[in-house]
Amino acid sequence: MNLISEVRPLFVALFSIVLGASGQFLFRLGMLHYGKVSVTGIWRQLGSIILTPAIFLGFMCFGVSSILWLVVISRWELSYAYPLVALGYVIAILYGTLLLHENLSIAKILGSCLILAGISVLGLWGA
Repeated sequence: MNLISEVRPLFVALFSIVLGASGQFLFRLGMLHYGKVSVTGIWRQLGSIILTPAIFLGFMCFGVSSILWLVVISRWELSYAYPLVALGYVIAILYGTLLLHENLSIAKILGSCLILAGISVLGLWGA
């Protein structure tokens, strides 16, 4: 395959991953607004939880992300494409740190670096 045919799926993959991480961010934001729930209590509250605007938008992000991901895996081997999903962890840490003011620990930094290194190795030599 030539470079052009690989660049487009890469952008679709990255956009899908950002949307997935954005969905997680919106879920957290919505639950900060909604409040804590228990595993047993969530079933009684599910309707009102889903209708919380940030959570509803988070589900929309996940839906679009999933549809875009179908484009990616129609063009790439799953063993090549799926490791990119780990970028979502790094993006989620950035969202948490920058937008939710969560603690950025050394473990999160080192873990993110390892994820990026692993994705780089797979991208360069794993095809």
